[in-house]
Formats: sequence, structure tokens, C-alpha cells
Amino acid sequence: MKILIYSSVFYPAIGGIENLTLSLAREFHKSGHHVKVVTEQRQKPGKTIDGIEVVHSSCTLQQLKLFFWSDVLYMPNITLKGMWLFLLNPFKKLVISHNDFHLIHAAAGHKAKLKNSVVKLFARNISVSRSVAEALPADSTVIYNCYNNNDFRIYPDETRSTDFLFVGRLVSQKGCELLIKACRRLQKPFHLSIVGDGVELDRLRAMVEEFGLGDQISFLGFMRDEALARTMNRHRVMIVPSLGAEGFGIVALEGLACGCRMIVSNAGGLPEAVGGFADVFPVGDEAALAALLERSLFAPFAEPMSQGRVRYLQGRIAPNVAREYLDVFR
Repeated sequence: MKILIYSSVFYPAIGGIENLTLSLAREFHKSGHHVKVVTEQRQKPGKTIDGIEVVHSSCTLQQLKLFFWSDVLYMPNITLKGMWLFLLNPFKKLVISHNDFHLIHAAAGHKAKLKNSVVKLFARNISVSRSVAEALPADSTVIYNCYNNNDFRIYPDETRSTDFLFVGRLVSQKGCELLIKACRRLQKPFHLSIVGDGVELDRLRAMVEEFGLGDQISFLGFMRDEALARTMNRHRVMIVPSLGAEGFGIVALEGLACGCRMIVSNAGGLPEAVGGFADVFPVGDEAALAALLERSLFAPFAEPMSQGRVRYLQGRIAPNVAREYLDVFR
């Protein structure tokens, strides 16, 4: 099969959609399919990734050639900048994966109406969670996201010696402020590590000092890949306290795979991402989060990788998820 991926964002940018798209492209290629990528993300001239050609969207002639070459065009989230190609062949197979709620939250302008028309009338749709599927204005196949099991796994040489971990962009919707406020309520000594960077960093540091928690909360900066996975392996409990609806939440899968006990908010698809292997609290409920944190401090250590968790994670590795996508492409 000849697969053309059109993605507004892509490697080397960092984010959930970027990581997912790169993983899928690599797996399609490994499975013997021909894969090429058009992206609005700036690339080095002649860039290839593991044998996959990557073309910048400004190269109009190359886009045209690749469009007519392909059997199917796949878009991770719909972008109208790639839709002009269908004026030349409206019968080309189009598959769109919906990774968040941007269509639902879009203003009711001409662009939003056009996107919804494409989704309803011309595309096969994939949703990364049931939560997204239920909000989508069209039928879709639910395929949960994958994670990088080469990096995110148990490292036997690491010691699980620290209590709490937050991983994410330091922006308001990720809920780090809520987590810090919940920690202020704890009666038992604890330590929280915060991994990430963002516009809220200085304000969150100031809040920690204001609450007198400087000895109990550490900011570790940005991490990724094995360094991040090893940090997860050194923590007992990982918290994903999102305030905004998440389409899925790959970071929650990564925490599960690294053996963390998980606490997540019921924000969109987050509870689905953890597959039932987590404590869930209502979005924004500081008292409920504090109660779960307190309980986890008193809970005895349990074997992190139960057979059920291992089976669930096996279904979310990239080769298995890529096969589900290919079934839809066919």
C-alpha cells in the first residue's frame, strides 16, 4: 500500500500527535508499505527518517506527485491546508484520526463547517478514545494510541524511592497548580517531582515557595525518552491532573508501562488511557485528589506489573496499533 501522511506537525517537534504520527509511519514502513510524509513542520532539505521521505508543505509540485502516487491519504487531525489536493481527485481514500476535541471546540465559522462536512461526507474516521468518538459529528473507529515500549518499561537497576511524579507541559490546563495545592493538604511527609517546562514555570515555583514546600517539591526540567522513563521508574505514584479534556493521554500509558501507580482526572479520554489501572478523581477536585495522594502514601507497595496490566499494555505497543490503522486504510 502507498500511504501519504499529511500532518501539520511532525518530528522534530515534540508532542503527542508528533510522537504518534512518527511511530505509526515507522511501523507502516516496517510492515512493507511505502510511506511518505508531507508536513507544515520545517525540515532539513532532503530529510528522510528511517527510509521515509519527508516533504515540506510549501513544495506544491512534490505534494501533487505524492498525492497521485498514494493509495490513501492519512491525516492526524484534519487540516484544510491539505484538502486542496482533493479538488483534483475527490475519490482518493481519505482517513482522518481525531486526537483531541478541536473540531467540537472550534468556533462555528466557515472553516469549522467545512471541516465538519469533510469529516461527515468524505472521510473514514478514527478516534483515539470513546470520549472523542462520542463528541465527533460522524461515525468513527476507536483505536487507542500507542506508546514507545523500547524506552518506557521497567528498568530493574532503578529504585522506586520517591513518592509523586508529574510529567507534562507547565500550562494551566495540565493541572500542575491543582496538584501543588492538593499536596499542601497532606499530613504525611512526601516528595513530588515535577518534570516539564512551560509558561507557568516561574509562577509554580513561586507558589511552591509561598506554601513552604520548597523541600518537598522539586522541578526537574524537561525530559524525554529513556531519561524520562528512568525517572518514572524512580517514582511510586504518577499523577495526571488535567483540567482540560484530553483526547487520550499517552503520558499515562508511559507511566503505566514504567510501573507507576496512576492517579488521573476524569478529563476526556484519560480514564480510557489507563485501562482501569488507576485511581480517577473529578476534574478540578482538589480535595478528592488530596485524599488519593494521602491514601497512596499509606498504601503498601504492590507488584506494579500485574498480568492484566501487561496484557493491556501489549495491545498498545506501536506494531499492534499500526495494524489496527492499516485495517481501516484497507
